Amino acid sequence: MSLRLYEVFLENQPFPRVGNNISEHSRELVILGHNLPHIILFIFGSCIIGALFRSLEKKVKLPYTVLVSMFGIILGSIKYDEVKQYTKEMANIDPVLLIHAFMPVLIFSTAFEIESHIFWKSLLQVALLSIPGFLINCTLTAVLAVKVYTYNWDWYTAMMFAAIVSPTDPIISVSLLRNIGSAKALTLLIEGESLFNDGTSIIMFEIFRDLAIDPYDIIASELAIKLVLKIFVSPLFGFLMSKVVMFWLSYIFNDGLIEITMSLAITYITFYIGEIFSEWLGMSGVISVTMLGLLLDTVNFSPEIEVFLLRFWEMLTYLANTLIFIIVGVVIAERSFEHLAVNDGFYIVVLYFALNIIRLVMIIVLSPLLSRIGYGFNWRWASVSIWSGIRGAFSLNLALMAFQSEGLDKVTVKNKILLHTSGMVVLTLLINATTMTWLLKLLGLCDISAPKRMAMYSAVQRVRDSEENTFSMLKIDRFLADANWNMAEKIVKIADPYNTTDEKVSVEEFSPIARTSKCPDCEKSIPCEPSPREMEDMLEEARMRILKAQKTSYWRQYSSGMLNRHAARTLISTTENITDYKGKFMTVKDVKKYWELKGVFVFLRRKLEDWMYDVKVDKLKPSKNFILKRCYQIVFSNTFEYFIYTLILLNLFPIILEYIPEQSLELDQELRFANYIFFTSYLMEASLKALAMRRAYLFNHWNQFDLFIISMAAVDIIFDQLFGFSDLNIHMIKIVRVFRMFRLTRALRLVKIMIPRLIELLNKQINKQLSFGYDIGKGYVVGEEDISKIVDHISDEKSIAQKLRNILEKNRQEAVRELGLLQRDHPGIAISVKTRQAIRTVLNSERDTIHALMSGGLLDDNEALKLEKMIEIKMKQLIKFPPAIPPPTAEELLVNVPWLEKGKLQIQFIKSRGKLLYFDYGDTIIREGDEPQGIHLVVSGMVKVHGTSPYLGTKKLALASDSAEMSRLTDYRSSGAILGDLNCLTQQRMEITVTCETATQTCFISTDTLFEAFDVFSEFPSLEYKIWHSLAVKISVSTFMENIIYQGWTYNKICAYLAHAYLVDVDMNSKFNTYDGSMEEAVLVYGSCDDTQNQKSYDAPAVISKITRQVTSTTNLMKVFIVPSAGAELNGRSPSSQLHDGGSAPCLRHAAAHRRGNSN
Repeated sequence: MSLRLYEVFLENQPFPRVGNNISEHSRELVILGHNLPHIILFIFGSCIIGALFRSLEKKVKLPYTVLVSMFGIILGSIKYDEVKQYTKEMANIDPVLLIHAFMPVLIFSTAFEIESHIFWKSLLQVALLSIPGFLINCTLTAVLAVKVYTYNWDWYTAMMFAAIVSPTDPIISVSLLRNIGSAKALTLLIEGESLFNDGTSIIMFEIFRDLAIDPYDIIASELAIKLVLKIFVSPLFGFLMSKVVMFWLSYIFNDGLIEITMSLAITYITFYIGEIFSEWLGMSGVISVTMLGLLLDTVNFSPEIEVFLLRFWEMLTYLANTLIFIIVGVVIAERSFEHLAVNDGFYIVVLYFALNIIRLVMIIVLSPLLSRIGYGFNWRWASVSIWSGIRGAFSLNLALMAFQSEGLDKVTVKNKILLHTSGMVVLTLLINATTMTWLLKLLGLCDISAPKRMAMYSAVQRVRDSEENTFSMLKIDRFLADANWNMAEKIVKIADPYNTTDEKVSVEEFSPIARTSKCPDCEKSIPCEPSPREMEDMLEEARMRILKAQKTSYWRQYSSGMLNRHAARTLISTTENITDYKGKFMTVKDVKKYWELKGVFVFLRRKLEDWMYDVKVDKLKPSKNFILKRCYQIVFSNTFEYFIYTLILLNLFPIILEYIPEQSLELDQELRFANYIFFTSYLMEASLKALAMRRAYLFNHWNQFDLFIISMAAVDIIFDQLFGFSDLNIHMIKIVRVFRMFRLTRALRLVKIMIPRLIELLNKQINKQLSFGYDIGKGYVVGEEDISKIVDHISDEKSIAQKLRNILEKNRQEAVRELGLLQRDHPGIAISVKTRQAIRTVLNSERDTIHALMSGGLLDDNEALKLEKMIEIKMKQLIKFPPAIPPPTAEELLVNVPWLEKGKLQIQFIKSRGKLLYFDYGDTIIREGDEPQGIHLVVSGMVKVHGTSPYLGTKKLALASDSAEMSRLTDYRSSGAILGDLNCLTQQRMEITVTCETATQTCFISTDTLFEAFDVFSEFPSLEYKIWHSLAVKISVSTFMENIIYQGWTYNKICAYLAHAYLVDVDMNSKFNTYDGSMEEAVLVYGSCDDTQNQKSYDAPAVISKITRQVTSTTNLMKVFIVPSAGAELNGRSPSSQLHDGGSAPCLRHAAAHRRGNSN
């Protein structure tokens, strides 16, 4: 019924008819009505075929797009009617529909995946290839078409044909380059050229198509304006749309459906608006979507949906490429082969070789410029760029658009353009695409550098170590003990992918163990140091891995709520930019600029403050003379100031009436009289201020402005009295009117009222800048700390690892110091950032808990949704979080000390005996080697900590104390830091010297007070236990972050993992059973122990291996931090239930009653 109605609708539409038949345009619409099931089946059948070819891609060893396009050609060549009914309609598809359906997805996904820093550095190279290079291609191709072909084309038709066959499709080339890990700059150069070629080619195609149809219908000036608008308005529109998306996304939290829907919808909306307004504003949807994709990145979206977002766009790109290339193959077979003649085949072959030669000429012409800008350009890159000139769906779409254009000759133009374009697509896919891998190997671009081979070898070795540890643990499992371990070991063995049989690379060459050679005389092994070139290459490779690890750290901080979106994007962008400079590491100078007080806001605030306040006037004292003193009291009173402001407001009414001609003539005398009264009032005000301020009167900016207004008013009155309008000539009347206009300046005095509000607004903006800078600085410090823990995993060369460690430590110290100084100058900013991060982190943790409860079946989806909405509301409130918060007092800091939390009596006890101490800059709070005097809690200021690592009761004490090469550590601590707690517990001498970098205030708790508190609060969990527990958490977190197994864990995740951990004390020579089913992890936080089976020694801090079943303490005191297993029976060993009271929960009966709503 609906189909018949649609047919009737079509019949009643005013379509142009040919005889009794519906026109060609209406017939295309009817296709959708009659053959819609065929089209749908073709689309989804193509997806199935694409999935089949993708699974066979590695076996066939041909690019995926080549396989599906060849399938399309074969499918379109089948003449059976059962197949024709599916292919015929797709062969007649509207090319505009094809472009508009798939092009936004392909353009956005390509631009979205491009690393922005590489793109902006290569922008000039891309612009050279896509604009001058494209014009060279088009010009030479047009010469070929006019001079060689026998189709009698004019230059307009030849240029249109050149614009069709010149754009490249780099899908295959780029995928191969990415798979082999070639230079990203080369990949982007090829990808960027194609991306911009699409915009350039469609512009040139439209221009020369119109010229070929009617050369006299084009106005040169209008054409020039359209070109300028396409170049400038289109990117501007894409930029504005990206800002709209960013603003919208800032108010959405972890809603993957909304965010991904927005990314898809905005892509198509941007493209279609650009195309719709192409006639009015000369915009290009291709260029707008390109700019949109370049400006957006994954940091703009919620961290939880990153994988979902990337997979979504990857799937859309895959489906778009599958459908496009199958349709392209069908179109070639259905609409091109039927026009093929012998001479056409010859011309197609000539065109293929000519296009490659033309591209070679273009590269040669531009190479002097290409090699001097961006990342440079060499002959290998040139070879790949030439051979990557594969033609694809975009060229064929333009050919179809030309084929359906009215006004072009069908036989000599339409058919030939479609035929030659199809031939180029087929030949480049069959030749260039299939031989690209061979070319890359021939040029040596598939070769892997020695540092990368070494890194891969080290990674494989660690994977094998993990295999051995896992096998050792599984072999003692009671269920798996009789498994076929030989078979399992053979199957899971991971081979080094870089040690291929062709290269015959020896393992020793890349072994992390020092290479040695033997002396020919004594057979002694002599270590072989790497050559300077090898050291340089290894250091550069390590630098790149450091920067990559920093980006990962910043993203991890953003995911866990420790960094906001803007700060994470800035840090990641800064890191990416530094990768382009060989040998350069990210330093504090690269991030310090974000919190330095510079810019327009600071300048305006300084000027406004100068206008608002005057130091000399503020310090002015009243005169002893009675009259002058009385004048001083009147002038500097609020009543007098408000009276003057009221007077200025009243003066505005007669000034406005003077500019109304009828009222000005009618009330001339009244207005003059009012002017005299106001002038007298201003004169009296100035006199009173002069008497009150005496000599300082002239130094105030506002007083100078008042004198200017009074002077102009006096001149105005003199002119008004001496001359009348009737007695003046035209020139004098103009002069009088100019002086009367100066009366309006009296209203400017009201600006003084607005200045405090303006200063307040500027202060908010400056505080936001400082808050943003502090956020960046803190993220940078955390990143440096994270990377320093895995330096040994990044580089196996000890000298390089030590150099990297020194660089990272130096940068971290400088950043911590700068942050401390920033907190000293702006304490409210630092407190606001820390508070906001704490809130965001806790909210993220709450959301993770909700997800865990929901996945465990303990929470319904609807209940979880309600809780998540509450969290989202609180997340949104952080957008308006104040940029500055008053710093906490000493009492508030003491209350929030971890080992005093929830202990009111303990807090009162410490408060009654604690002391507030004040230190000046340079004072020493703690000296290395002294006996511990107590614990210092830093209340305000910043201190410098210098010394050695804390002693954790290991057997290495004597050896370490005798060593002359003990590593010295330097750090900076600020408000909230606790100093000396471990030494007070162990009664060991201080290992650090603490000096004041600024004026500092601390809350001091003496050792006598501390031990007295231990005696008073000895009930379990005692105060001493809680201090040890707090220290154990710090030590364990640092130990886990150094362990390669926990590299993917965030700081907050590790803390949550340790939330219910507990301490166990083991005496000298006592044995302790580990991993007996009641514990997930065991961390040695103090002392030393030996494995009773293999005598492996552990020194704190260390994670005890899971294959260790029992340890023996080898020191007087050993403390093990146990992470209990979920649901393990701890037999009263764990105090976690007392330390972390989880609250109460209803039993099943009452929970069911609550659900029914009839609880008692």
